[in-house]
Amino acid sequence: MLDSLLPTLGLAAAAALLVGLLRKSNPAFALLLSLAAGLAILVRLAGVLQGMLAGLTALAARVDGVAFASLLRCAGVLLLTDYACAVCKEAEAEAVAWCAGFAGRVLTLAALWPLLEEVCGMIWELTG
Repeated sequence: MLDSLLPTLGLAAAAALLVGLLRKSNPAFALLLSLAAGLAILVRLAGVLQGMLAGLTALAARVDGVAFASLLRCAGVLLLTDYACAVCKEAEAEAVAWCAGFAGRVLTLAALWPLLEEVCGMIWELTG
C-alpha cells in the first residue's frame, strides 16, 4: 500500500502543476486534464480498493447486515459527494458544488435512517 503512495501523490502534484499552468490559457483542457488525472489516480488505487472490498466482505459476514449496509451506503454517498463537489469547484460552479454537498448530506441521512431506527429500537427495548 505505501509503495503506491509516493507515485500516486507525485501524479497528483504533477497534474495539479499542469492544470495550474493551463488554467489561464486553455481552461477547458485544464478541466479535462484534471478529470483525467483523477481517473488515473483512481485506477492506480484499484488494487488497494480490491483489498478493502475483501476486508469489508469479511467484516460484513460477522456483523449485522442492516447496520453494516447503512454504513457502507453512507460511506459511498460521502465519497461520491466529495468527488462531485470537487469537480464542480474545479469547474468554478460554486452554486452547483453547494447544492451537490447539500444533496449528499440529505442522502447520507437517508442512508443512515435504518441504522438510526435499529439503534433507537435497541434503546427502547433496554428502557422499556
